[in-house]
Formats: sequence, structure tokens, C-alpha cells
Amino acid sequence: MQKRILSINAIALPILSGIFMLASWYAGVYSSVIKSENLSNLISQSLTCQTKSVKNSDEFVAFITDQGMASKLLSALCSNQTLNRQYGKVTVQWSHNEQEIIQYVGKGIADLALVKENVMLAFAAETTYRYQTVAQYKDYSTYLISLKEKPKLTKQYLWGKRLGLLDYPSSRSGHIVPKGLLNELGISEANMDIVYVNSHEALRDLLATGSVDIISSFWKDIDDQRFSANYITPIKTKVSGSKWYLKMETQNTDLICEIQKTLLQLSSKTQSDYYSQLQLIPNHCQLPLNAKIPVPDEK
Repeated sequence: MQKRILSINAIALPILSGIFMLASWYAGVYSSVIKSENLSNLISQSLTCQTKSVKNSDEFVAFITDQGMASKLLSALCSNQTLNRQYGKVTVQWSHNEQEIIQYVGKGIADLALVKENVMLAFAAETTYRYQTVAQYKDYSTYLISLKEKPKLTKQYLWGKRLGLLDYPSSRSGHIVPKGLLNELGISEANMDIVYVNSHEALRDLLATGSVDIISSFWKDIDDQRFSANYITPIKTKVSGSKWYLKMETQNTDLICEIQKTLLQLSSKTQSDYYSQLQLIPNHCQLPLNAKIPVPDEK
């Protein structure tokens, strides 16, 4: 009987953990009234192309949260010979809407997805739909950024401040981490003037125009042109970067290798400091000499 109880617990605990994470996800989505400067991100958009295999009814679906990457990704995927052999159509869908993320990733519709690791964990999608990590971006730090002074991580300083955040709860640096800070300090959102926007660039525009006192985001080299590095304060270091997940229902080695090559090509052409730091996950592919391989963290 004791062994049976232990066996049940071994099964039940991961399930309960997943339910808790999913409940936290929904709580983050619906816990506050959003004052958004731009709600265009609530409408998902997509681009589609027909491959050379016109009689093939299979569709390859990619889901990302970055609109600027969509057309480049579609062009790269549609020109790939492996995808042209295996699929008749390619679609790239982009959105920050949590309902769209649930639909495409939580229900396993997307064949390729660029999302945060916490999204996959919340829906146990890696196990349920056999998503496999094929590439990832470097960890980064989350900062409070101000225009005229160095922010302090204290209740006295933050109380009543105008704070700029992102309006999608899946963002670590623009939503989850700063909300966690407020909770740790015992600051109710009712005591903050929070303005929500739909991109990190929009956050910077809010700060530059004086529409908010502080924002929560990552720091990039180009920010020195608009703000001072003396006026940033780290909230959390080693925030995990977004990851590329590929649904591997079969041992489709050709596909995973070509997807990695495509992502590496895109990263080499991007002007973004963040997206240029792509790290490929080792598998059975022959990786290019310039490919960056993530080094496991030391325990």
C-alpha cells in the first residue's frame, strides 16, 4: 500500500504543479485593468506562402511574438528545400495576445514557436506535443530605467510612481519581474500609476517623453543614445531568454537541421543585439563553425 501511495504522488505532483502554473498564468492575464496606449497587439496577424508542393495539404505553422521578424522568417522558411518537399503551405502567425499563445502553443497547433520557457512549462507542451528546444537566446537582466535619477528598489521610492509595463503577462522583463518586485515590497497596484504598452520600444518612448517616471525592461547598448546607464537599477539578473521550439512528432532529422540553419541565418542578418545572440541546441545535425553552443550552468 505504501508503494502505491508513493506512485500516485509521483504522478499527481507534476500534474498539480502544472495546474498551479496554469492558474498563475490566467491570474496574470486577468488580474488587472489594462490602460493601454496601443491595443493593436490584441489582433493576431499572419503571413502565408505556397510551397512548390502544391498538391501537399500539410501546413507548417510558425508562431512568434515579434511582428518585425515575421516576413523575414516566412521568406526563409518558404525558400527552404526541405520544407518545400514536406509541406504545401507555410504560415507565420504573430501575436502577444495570451489567448493566441494558448491556442497555438498550449494546444500544439504551432510546428515552430518562439516563446518563453515559462509558457511551455505552464502547459506541459514539451511532453504533451513533443516540442523540442532547437535554439535559444542568451539570458539577460531586467532593469528599472529612469530618465533623471537612479531608481531604488524600495517601497518608499516606488510608491505612487508612474510605471511603464508591457501589457502581456508572458513578458519576463516587462511584466512578470516588475510585478513580482511590487508584490515582494508589499505595494498594491492600486498605489501605482501603471501604463501598459505593447512593446519595449513603446516603453522607451513613454520614458523619453516623460509620460512615466520609470519603466521595466532590458538594457541594450543603443539605449545609451537616449538614456543614461547611471540611471538603471537591476531587479533580477539571469532572466531566461526566449527559446525556439520545434514540434517533433516523428524523427524528422532533416527538418530540425534545416530549421536550425534558417534561424542561424536570420540571426546573422538581424540588427537586434538580442536576436543576434542565438545559441543552437546540439543534436544530430552538423552545426556551422560559427554556431554558438550553450554551455550548461554549473551546479
